[in-house]
Amino acid sequence: MKNVIRSVGVASVAVAFGAGAALSAPIAGAQSSLPGGSLGGSLGDACGTEVVTPETLEASGWFTPDDETDAKIDAVDGAPESVGAAALTLPTDATLGSSLYKNADRAPLADLLRDGENLTPLSYEYTSSGQAPALQIRLNGANLADSEDGAGSDIGFATIVWSPPTADGWSNAVPGDSDQFFVTRALEGEGGQDVPRGTMMTLDEIIDLNPDAVVTEYGVQKTRDNTADDVAIDNFTLGCEITNFELEAEDTGSLGDAFGSLEGMLPS
Repeated sequence: MKNVIRSVGVASVAVAFGAGAALSAPIAGAQSSLPGGSLGGSLGDACGTEVVTPETLEASGWFTPDDETDAKIDAVDGAPESVGAAALTLPTDATLGSSLYKNADRAPLADLLRDGENLTPLSYEYTSSGQAPALQIRLNGANLADSEDGAGSDIGFATIVWSPPTADGWSNAVPGDSDQFFVTRALEGEGGQDVPRGTMMTLDEIIDLNPDAVVTEYGVQKTRDNTADDVAIDNFTLGCEITNFELEAEDTGSLGDAFGSLEGMLPS
């Protein structure tokens, strides 16, 4: 059955670098306008399921950059029980991409490794009749190559990108140890050589190349080239935190009460 989003509001590297992709540096002042913003945050440690509704989206730390079309929580048809009646939708715009990021309070990129070796669980459910919505992790303090002198290079701005396979109805995006992650900036390699933009690597390898990087935001993104009108995600999971996008919070649980299903997934 074709999945249809009701009342939608206003995998290649080349596609990911298109308009709306996070190659450009954040707009000046954007960080200071977000909740938190101080050094020393943590990634995925507030265990539980947080139900986020249109009314609580901003207060929960999620936002769309000013230069993109707002993502919206909307009703969906044909979704599995795990998704329910609503999800985060990424609308189409003729000139802009659409995305939703969560403020990460400048947590160390290395926090994505548990005990220094096991990747933190990271996943989301998604659907799209076109390109799949990509995972994006925005950094400051990335170990950029000397050849990188564009906007944001002075703060080590870069974005880690991973795109899941084309959706088969509603699908699960679980990158794990995939070797199809890439960074939107050239990095300095371990021997001092340049690692060109778009070089495919594992997330572990990217973390190793950026020991001082901090995560400013993480989330999902749809480029302007993706004209599918049914792009949606739900149950975004990082570590032991799940974000469930719903129109209303009733009967859907709250932060801290729904993690029995994750027991055994996290390294001890």
